[in-house]
Amino acid sequence: MFFILSKTFGLLLEPLIIPYLFLAVGLFARWRRWRWIMRLSFLTAIALPLGYGFLPVSSLPLQFLENRIARGDIGQRHIDGIIVLGGFTGNGIVAQSRDHYTLGGAAERFTAALTLARAHPDTPILFSGFSGELIQRGWRESDNIRDLIKQLGGLNRTVLYEENSRNTYENAMNSRQILAAEPGTNWILITSANHMPRAIGSFAAAGWSGIIPYPVDFQTPKTGYTNLWDISKGTSLMRRGLHEYAGLLVYYLLGRSAALLPD
Repeated sequence: MFFILSKTFGLLLEPLIIPYLFLAVGLFARWRRWRWIMRLSFLTAIALPLGYGFLPVSSLPLQFLENRIARGDIGQRHIDGIIVLGGFTGNGIVAQSRDHYTLGGAAERFTAALTLARAHPDTPILFSGFSGELIQRGWRESDNIRDLIKQLGGLNRTVLYEENSRNTYENAMNSRQILAAEPGTNWILITSANHMPRAIGSFAAAGWSGIIPYPVDFQTPKTGYTNLWDISKGTSLMRRGLHEYAGLLVYYLLGRSAALLPD
């Protein structure tokens, strides 16, 4: 139920939907003859999409999240496992119809796992995730990953799949049932940098210890911005940012994260 509600109410946080919400408020205010509310709503509906494109402002929320948790120091520590959170595979329907894996924009989660696998050849890898779609159709994330690994000729190590979770908290809970997360063990956690704070909070709430964050898939530079104006990029950054900040708040209120802004 939580997953369905999160996906449904998440539509209200879509950057391209928000201007229409202000437009609706403006039309209602016009009917009620609330002139100043009408003008403010119409102005906001027009200005917001343009504001998304101003990257010095629209990139700041996501940049803050991406800078929140630095990559952990692995050093000479013994690594008991590498956990890769799902969300990097492509469309399941396309993959099934083409009988070939597809990858999404967060594919660096997988390539980072390969890099770490070479450095830790005897360490098992767990891919955690079922699907982020409201209605799952076609290949699951694990189906995509299995086909990708098959095409690569295998990884020459233990590869595990957690195939039930549909959100970050379930990633943490279900992965703990597969891996022996005992005190004193060390686990590298790979996910997108903007998602890492929520992931760290969820894993802590689920009882994990010894988590070493390995953020990847950065969308913003460490400081500054990539361009002055890019409405497509700005809208994408705002979409990710709104999704993560809403997720952090809801997870904290429901006890699914150990902190509001984990670090």
